[in-house]
Amino acid sequence: MMDKVIFDSAKFPAGEVIALACGYESLTEIVFTNEKIAVQIEAKTGTVEFFDLESNKLLSAKVETPSAGDEKFSEVKCSIECEQIALGFPQYDYVDNYPHCDGEHDRWTKITTGFTFLRYDYRNNCIVTEG
Repeated sequence: MMDKVIFDSAKFPAGEVIALACGYESLTEIVFTNEKIAVQIEAKTGTVEFFDLESNKLLSAKVETPSAGDEKFSEVKCSIECEQIALGFPQYDYVDNYPHCDGEHDRWTKITTGFTFLRYDYRNNCIVTEG
């Protein structure tokens, strides 16, 4: 089972941060309607797979998951830039709320400090590296 989300790049030209399934279920499919591409992101492993809308697998990639805190991604920033799907994976920092907390459930606050982007060229079916 996976969460499914629709991303319409015409409605969000500057991009949008989308919450990922990151609990017991940690697979999210984001459908880029205008680009006719679906992306599946596994929040706990960093596996990213690209599909056409007929569910044919086009390409796979892997991003490094956070090594601190809960060791998973909670969201991804989606945008379209120069015929590329840009997936921004957050860099996190954690704030210790001790002694102003009620227990472990609210001890730490997760803060996004920036994004590391994976760029997929959907015209040429390749990952674009920045140099």
